[in-house]
Amino acid sequence: MDRITMSNTTIGVKQLKRQLVLLLSLAAFVVMAIAFPFSVGAAEGAQVRVLHASPDAPAVDVYVNQDKIMSGVKFKDLGEYMTLDEGSYDIKIFAEGSKPKKDDPVIEENVTVMGGKAYTLAATGKLADLALTAFEDDLTTLDNEAKLRVIHLSPDAPKVDVFSLDTPVFTSVGFQMQTDYQDLPEGNYSLDIRPEGQEKAIFNVPNVELKKGENYTVFAVGLLKGDPAFDLILAQDK
Repeated sequence: MDRITMSNTTIGVKQLKRQLVLLLSLAAFVVMAIAFPFSVGAAEGAQVRVLHASPDAPAVDVYVNQDKIMSGVKFKDLGEYMTLDEGSYDIKIFAEGSKPKKDDPVIEENVTVMGGKAYTLAATGKLADLALTAFEDDLTTLDNEAKLRVIHLSPDAPKVDVFSLDTPVFTSVGFQMQTDYQDLPEGNYSLDIRPEGQEKAIFNVPNVELKKGENYTVFAVGLLKGDPAFDLILAQDK
């Protein structure tokens, strides 16, 4: 009987210890949850890239919140995507080699980016009316098709239609406008840029290869009359 009683007492003490440990662990978890309510599942960052699309602007340096992120960016240069936390940022663009503490930026804008989204920030227009224009990009891909869109950044070009052979792909695209992404079969395409409603192309790009599972943007840049001449930049959005 004594041995049985001692055994029951021992079991009771062990159970009590386990309960105390569980209670202490639970209390510690509650304290951590109260102290750090947002510590689990950090927000996904935004993907941001920069394009120099101003035909008469010089090479530039790009600053984000006082930090230089790109140097000597020339016309038609398109940077790689960089990851930024969700939030608002002060974007300043200076002529290459400028001193931010004494020189004025050619562009200064506050830009807000959302986590999980992607953006192209483009310096657009001529130098006299330079602007920073933000475009939201689509990085979600299709298994069996390509995605294509057009962004019109030629300051002296009219609204345009984009044809592949005689099939309209995009219509009535104006300056600083972007189209929706169009789902297209994998293959080679000949793209004609035509003034809106007209049959004669002002620019043609043959043999544009689009691969399934990839997203693309065609940037129309340059000048129809003058230098640098009108051109198309085909970029992968990834």
